[in-house]
Order: sequence, then structure tokens, then C-alpha cells
Amino acid sequence: MQEESHGFYSREEWTQFFTDYNTEIWKLNDTSYKLVQSDLSAEDWIEEYMKNSAAIREAYRKNEEMLDRHIRCFTRGKERWTRQIADPLISFMFRYITRIQDLGTACELAQSLLEFYEGLGDDVAVMKCLLARAFCCDFLDGIHLEDQVKEDCARASIIYEREFLRLTPEEQSMGLSIYDLEFDRLSNRLKLGDISPALIEEMVEIHRVSQKALDYVVAVDQGYEFNLLLPDFDYYLGFCALCLSPGECTQEQCAAILAAARRRQETSEKETGHSECYRVRTGLVYHMAMRLSGLISDKEVMDGLHELMDQSFISVLFTEGGTFSQHSLEAMEGIELAVENITHRGKTDEELFDRTLRLFTEYFFDRAYTTFVDYVCGTCSYCYIQTALPHARDKEMLLNSLLKLTMFRQVQTAIHSYMVGYLAVDILESMIEHKPELLIGQLGTHSVEEVRKRKEDFLLFLYQGALLHDIGKLLCSSVINAQSHRLGDLEFQVLRFHPQTGGEMLQNLPQLSRFRDIALGHQKSFDGKSGYPADFDNTVSPIKIFIDIITICDSLDAATDHLGRNYTRAKDFDTVMKELRAGRDTRYSGAVTDLLDEDIPLQKKVRKLLGDGRRDVYFNVHKKILEETRHPELKSTHDWMFNLYVASPDK
Repeated sequence: MQEESHGFYSREEWTQFFTDYNTEIWKLNDTSYKLVQSDLSAEDWIEEYMKNSAAIREAYRKNEEMLDRHIRCFTRGKERWTRQIADPLISFMFRYITRIQDLGTACELAQSLLEFYEGLGDDVAVMKCLLARAFCCDFLDGIHLEDQVKEDCARASIIYEREFLRLTPEEQSMGLSIYDLEFDRLSNRLKLGDISPALIEEMVEIHRVSQKALDYVVAVDQGYEFNLLLPDFDYYLGFCALCLSPGECTQEQCAAILAAARRRQETSEKETGHSECYRVRTGLVYHMAMRLSGLISDKEVMDGLHELMDQSFISVLFTEGGTFSQHSLEAMEGIELAVENITHRGKTDEELFDRTLRLFTEYFFDRAYTTFVDYVCGTCSYCYIQTALPHARDKEMLLNSLLKLTMFRQVQTAIHSYMVGYLAVDILESMIEHKPELLIGQLGTHSVEEVRKRKEDFLLFLYQGALLHDIGKLLCSSVINAQSHRLGDLEFQVLRFHPQTGGEMLQNLPQLSRFRDIALGHQKSFDGKSGYPADFDNTVSPIKIFIDIITICDSLDAATDHLGRNYTRAKDFDTVMKELRAGRDTRYSGAVTDLLDEDIPLQKKVRKLLGDGRRDVYFNVHKKILEETRHPELKSTHDWMFNLYVASPDK
């Protein structure tokens, strides 16, 4: 019997392997995206959803077999690596890392290959592995994995600069991505308000080094395909002006930022074929750079922003480029950052600030599903939530914006959050009726009578807390939306950040900060001895009883979901109740478990919701998302991301 082969011996074979894998992921993503956008009847939609879930489960099975055969046999048996297999693989990854949709697998490969090449003393291959790992970390959660990205880029840049003249033209060109990542990392810090002359100086220096390398690559270009789309380092440095105000950097730094923005603007004016969004984002950066240097006033910039918002450009912003356009994304982010900066977060032009908040939410709410788009939407939205949204004056708008940018970017998370909300309300109603003493002290109450009198306040508080408990999954959309393979170590690490991320966002939103502990604590055990995050002590939280209810509801829904949890087999209610009893007063609250055990009418409600009632919740969440979608008929233009043989259409 012939032994099964593992891996491939040419870059072309590895490229085809990952293209085929990407295609399978694209089919699932495309079906899921179209299903969200569809206008089917309830029964038809549920039927199609179940078919899609079955397809995802089958893809999961096939993908696991394929990954075990061609990837994990090496990453989990490192003695198997040979240069004949490793060299073409890392060559492929260095060229196409931004297009690989399964970042967990890509990171596992990069880590394993890094150890292999370090053992061989092959510095250029080590550089490629470091860049691949840095991309995976940045795309999965560049906020919380920033230190790893920084370390890998620093090591990679040392090798790149030392070996530059000995690198192949492709290695010189693709190595520019090291600086691309560095600009991305530092830009995120700027957007989050971490502004200092030292940080700006670091960006100016990276621009100097990267532009020198870019100029060399352009000068020797012989029409190479890999040079069709090069990093726009002048734009990246000019981008600083969107976040800075006069006096926040030195005169020399202002001059460098303005020079970069001016070069990009002048080039844009000379070249033809650029999109309207490209011209807007470039012009906006240039005008903000002139304002930073004192060449134009705040009023002149403000007038330009008003004109932009009043023109037909807003329609262009949503439709140009269809379901994906890098320049459209950059234009939207540029408008938001400029308005946030120039209005001092709504202090000088409240109407423009509020309009921009709504526009940002509408835009990022319904972008297509891909690893890259999920990363851009998640990171942009996180920074926006941390800096701009706290200044929203309308609480209803704030809550709706927060939910649309977080859980509604992940259909399964949205459905789960509503299920947890309905379960929590049922349990809390029973608690108010049968054990109201457990709630004394909450929401300012001092007696059983007050608890019962304020029943509606209690129910609304917990329901809203349930809807918000998983908003921290914003930064791991590419993990949540990817149910077609077993999660790797890095993906699990990123997923475990979500309570921390949710807590960070809610803490920073004064009108919603009282829900912070629910987001932080819902993955902790009742006794605080297990779960995550490790540095949050849920046992001393003033709203622990609410955390306890959400924790149990979270487990109830996740364990019994027979429609959408494609990576695990659903359990019945009785099985879950046995687990709750077994974890009484350790993993789960004994008081809440006893309530579920003893209140038979409550049990009936919960059983119904977890059974047939789940179908209604699924469809109603779909309808809610559909009603909020601004342009459901956008031309599909993100498919190229999955095909490694097709270049980006952005110019």
C-alpha cells in the first residue's frame, strides 16, 4: 500500500493548495454573507441557515483532514521539515501572507518554520517567517498583540536592511511590508490618543528608511507583477495629521508630515485612473497636514468637511468599489478622524460630529466578510469606540452604534447575545418573584419591596448587559466568523481577549460603564478560581449576581445551540442542568442553579426558548440586521482576496 504524501515540493503547488483552501472558505463566507442579506420567509431562511451550517460542518471535517495531512504533520512533528518542502512554502507565504484566510494555520506554520530556519542559520528565511507571524498577529488582534508585532518587525527589519542588496527583487519588494506593519501599529496608537513627539519621531524615521527602500525597488522595477501594488509610505506618514493638532509635534516633524502629504497630493493630481475615494482620502490628509503646519485655519478645513458631507460623495463612499474598496475604507476613516480632531470631539460643531458618528457606523456595519476586512473593520471600530463614541450625546444612538459595530458584524454572536438576553430576563423574573432578597442592594434598592417595585428597571439593566456581554469579540471577528477549521493556539489566545476588550470599551463609555463587569466577568467561574481574564476578580464585583446569571445563560445557550454552533454537538437541557449542578458554587452560582432546578414554570420557559423558540430568535436577528443594512445590493468586489492568482483592483 502506497504511503500517503505530505506537503508539496514547489511554490506553485503550495499556491494552488492555499488557493483551493481559500476557495472553500470563500464559498462559506459568501453564502453566509448572502444569507444575512437575503429577504426570505422565516421558514425558508431557517432552512437555508441549517443547510449552510451543515455545509460548514462538512467543510470543517474535510479541512481538518487536509490540514492534518499537509500542515500539522510538520508543525506537530517538526523533525519532518526538509528544505525541499519548507523553502517553497515560506517563499509562498512571504508573497501571499495577506491573502491567506486561515490565519491560525498560517501563524502555526510561521512559528514552526521559524524554529526550523533558526536552526539552519538562514537569516533571510528567518526574516520571512517573522514577517508572516507579525502579519498573523496584527490581523488577528493588533491591539492586544502589539508587542509581538513590534518585536517581530524589529527583528525582521534588521535582517532586511542588512541583507537588502543581496535579496532578490521579490524579496526586496515584499520586505517593504515590514514597514507597512510598523506604520499600521503606530497609527493605531495615534488613533487611540497615544500622542507624543517620540512616537511621531519613530514614524518619521520609519518613513525615511522605508521610502529609501521603496525608491530603490521602483528604480529597478522591470515590470514585476509583485510591484503592481506597493505600500504608500507618503500617505502613511501624512496620515499622522488626521490625529494631531498644532503644537503636538516638533516643527521638523510637521515639515516631514507636510512634505509626505504634499508629494502624495501632487502625484494624485498628475496621475489618472484613481477613484474618487482615493482622491478624497489623499486630499483630506494634505489639508490636515497644512493645518498642522499653520498654513490653513481650522475653519477652512471645517468648511471643506461640511462641503464633503453635503455632496453626493457620501453615496459614492458607500457604493464605489462595491463590497470592498481599500480607498473607500481609508476615506471613511479619514473623514471620521478629521472631524473628531477638528471639532474637538463635538465641542465646536456638534451637528457635524454627530452626523459623522452615524455615517461611520452605517459604513462599517455591513462590510463583506473576509479576514482582511474583518481586521480593518474591527481595528477602526475599536479605536473609534474608544475615542469618539464616548462623546456621543444620544444614549440610544450610542448603544445602537456600539451593537452594530460589534455583535452585528458577527451574526452568530448577535443571535447568541439575544438568546442570553431572553434567558437572563426569564431567570431574573423568577428571581424577583421567588428570591428577591438576592437582589437587595442592586440598582440602589434597600428592601424586597423596592426590588419588586423596580422590576422593569432590573429587567432592562440585565437585558442590556446581556446584549453587551460579548461586544469584546469585535477584535476577533476573523476567528468568530471562521468556523471551518479547528482553532489554533493563537486564535484561542485572541478569543480569550474578548472579555478584556469588552471591559475596555465599556469602561470608556460613561453612559454604559456600569456594564463593564458583566463583559469582564462572564467567562470567570463563580468562585473566581478559573476562567479569564486572570486579573479580574469577579467575586468582589458589586454586580456579581448579574454576572452569575449571564454566565449561566451564556453556557445554556452555547451548549444547546443545535442550529448555528457548527464546531460542536448540541446538548439537551437536562444534560446541561446536570453540568450546572455538578459545578454548583464552583463553576456556577448555586443560587441561580437552584432557582432553575426548583422553578418548574421557569424550566418550561427555558426549554421552549432553547428548543423551538431558538428558530424565532435566529430569524428575528436576521431581520433586524437586514433592516439596518443600507446597501444590500452592492456589487461583489471582495472575491479577489480569496484567489491568489488575482491582483488587488485598488489603484
